[in-house]
Amino acid sequence: MFNAGAECASAAETARLHDARLRAQLDYVMAHSDFYREKFAAVDVGRITGTGDLAALPFTEKSELRESQLAVPPFGRHIACAPQDVRRVYSTSGTTGRPTYIGLTAHDVGVWREAATRAFWANGLRPGDRVPLVVSPFVVAASYADAFEAIGTSIPIGVNMTDRLIDAFRFAGATALLCTASYPLHFARALEERGIDPRSLGLRRIMAGGEPGASIPEVRRQIEQTFDCTLMECSGNGDYCAMTWAECEHRHGMHFVGQGLIHPEIIDPDSGEVLAIAAGVTGELVCTSLDRECMPLVRFRTRDHVQVTHTECDCGRTGFGIRIIGRTDDLLIVRGVNVYPAAVRDVIAGFAPHTNGVIEIQLHEAPPAGWEPPVHILAEHGDTPGDLGALAQAIEARLREKLIFRARLELVAPGTLPRYEYKAKLVRERYKE
Repeated sequence: MFNAGAECASAAETARLHDARLRAQLDYVMAHSDFYREKFAAVDVGRITGTGDLAALPFTEKSELRESQLAVPPFGRHIACAPQDVRRVYSTSGTTGRPTYIGLTAHDVGVWREAATRAFWANGLRPGDRVPLVVSPFVVAASYADAFEAIGTSIPIGVNMTDRLIDAFRFAGATALLCTASYPLHFARALEERGIDPRSLGLRRIMAGGEPGASIPEVRRQIEQTFDCTLMECSGNGDYCAMTWAECEHRHGMHFVGQGLIHPEIIDPDSGEVLAIAAGVTGELVCTSLDRECMPLVRFRTRDHVQVTHTECDCGRTGFGIRIIGRTDDLLIVRGVNVYPAAVRDVIAGFAPHTNGVIEIQLHEAPPAGWEPPVHILAEHGDTPGDLGALAQAIEARLREKLIFRARLELVAPGTLPRYEYKAKLVRERYKE
């Protein structure tokens, strides 16, 4: 463990720590945040004695944070420190075209570094590893660099710098890579176009996050065989914390490793009811800051739809495990059936090597009409797909069996659909073009 005292603490020890830190965090936001003073005006916050009382507080929505910054730029009314105390600013891309800004004080930078370092250590990063930094500028790249340097070495590369990334492995001794789940096979194709065997790079470990997919057995097998490496899954969020979930060597699911820094809840996304943490439970992830100065968030709705994979692990970590199924705000509702685009990709990727896992769901009309079956899906076939007609029929049947909706699948050649350096866009709204 990077921090065994936190990561292996008993449930009772973690509960006591979170209760105490939540109480202190709520006192802080009520004293320093205009946004939360107004939001909690109708609640007796003084009666919140611990995490068991969190359900008495309303959720914080991403749209509220965006509106807060539109009203009071650049940090919004939810800032809870003096602007001159902000030491680092991140931006995230927004649906309005205007980015939202996330500020950290020097203390917050240390908290995020601690969380990310725990996660990457759980993923297997060790002293001596060298990691190129290639993630999108819209995410919390500097916090990842902090964590890499707390364990080993970072090599800043930048995005859309494929040749520089290749050189980092060939000439600078890079050993690991942090990227999205869809990037490794895109990178492998770029290597093959240059006549380079991916297995020759010496890439020991890939840590994949930013989107679901790294835990799909066939996708994992294909990437690991392509690079002769180990693929590990991790996850975080630019709003609540850089990286707080990570697989250990047993790879049953991503452990929560943010003890004392973040408090997670899982809720029913429709009713808002808090669900008990138990293996098999599915719902939306909600996170509350426990040790943050600049922009603490209380009951922030991540919109990540997750499933609890386990609550115990032989590695000794006590944080429960999750897989991210998709996003509740990306949900398609096909004749009353909830369909997550990431789940569609998972089913199609299961046909590898006849498919390569690259898909695009096309909506030709605005919802709900655009969701009427059969839903049009483009999927790239593999290099040796066999009978394309039979393959398409088999995939359509599997989608109907597994996800209970009817699709019209169109198989296209490898390289036809767009590749993304950051999160893959699985849904294309053709009616807007």
